[in-house]
Amino acid sequence: MELIPIKTRRLEPPQDDFFAVLDESLTGVQEGDVVLISSKIVAIGEGRTAKLDEVDKATLVAQEADLLIPRAYWKSPLTIIRSAFIGTSGIDESNAGEYVVLLPADAFMSAQKIHTYLKERFSIQNVGVVITDSHSQPLRRGASGVSVGFWGIEPVINHIGKEDLFGRKIQIEQSNLVDGLAAAATVVMGEVDECQPVVIARGVPDLTFTEENTKDT
Repeated sequence: MELIPIKTRRLEPPQDDFFAVLDESLTGVQEGDVVLISSKIVAIGEGRTAKLDEVDKATLVAQEADLLIPRAYWKSPLTIIRSAFIGTSGIDESNAGEYVVLLPADAFMSAQKIHTYLKERFSIQNVGVVITDSHSQPLRRGASGVSVGFWGIEPVINHIGKEDLFGRKIQIEQSNLVDGLAAAATVVMGEVDECQPVVIARGVPDLTFTEENTKDT
């Protein structure tokens, strides 16, 4: 599998033309590729930002969270949003100037729009889109990537019924494809000033493409 980083210009809050940036920077998407995109540039494209000096970030975090667990011993609460542990409800101040950037309102619908754009622009049928964010897992140090929305591919690979090296049939094992790709792509994207918020994953094994909504798969 190959990971190809795509450098873009800086997107400017409070809102910037996300698809114009893709037009400028993203070339050569091929049949069977998966395009992974940082949630931050998607959110800036959708205007999902707030002026830092005009909002109370703690209140905004609480409003956005699906579940919030206060942590008096730490700088921020533990939050669950988009079915994942993502600190401060995914609300981020880095690379945002005088703004904070929220997660896309509906990352699955955002991914569907990007999927349609890619198919039409590159005249391809099978392409996946994964929108990524960084998160820190409980009991682990440092950040890794996680999917917050996807379209065009089945998100898990089902191994049930297959045989292992010793002929034993697998009973429950499934591979989380979208989070694995998100984690790999985030390493390539970087976390600071790399300006590589898009990664093409090429040659991903065991992909199943679909036009269905696989959010609840």
